[in-house]
Amino acid sequence: MKYFGFIKEHDDYEISNNINELIVDNNPIDNNKDLILQYLQKGIMAIPIMGCVENAKDPLFGTDNYNDETFIAYNMIYSDGVWLWPQYIIEYIKKYPNIKLNTEFVSHVFNNKNRGINLSDEECLKIEKDFYKTFWK
Repeated sequence: MKYFGFIKEHDDYEISNNINELIVDNNPIDNNKDLILQYLQKGIMAIPIMGCVENAKDPLFGTDNYNDETFIAYNMIYSDGVWLWPQYIIEYIKKYPNIKLNTEFVSHVFNNKNRGINLSDEECLKIEKDFYKTFWK
């Protein structure tokens, strides 16, 4: 399985990136952003994780002093059977269009943009089990 869009401030896995490495004000906006968003939104929810995610770019992130405006997404993970991504990356891409996109994932989207995403319940269960075995030891 390959991983896209995991942010260390939300998911401290070895595949996660720091938010300030991904969202830099002078990053150019990737011309493929809209295509990537469309593809991400077609994903199948494979791993439900209880909770929600606050905006890690908010100055009050990580404090108990927050409000509903810092909410960015529910904490769940989607898949196309090859890649996994958290729901929150969709909202970060919408909110911060200059976010750095993984070039390997962008290529994957281009090669599969016209293909439907279909995962059975059994496939999702296997993805979930493999994910937990890998990251929640």
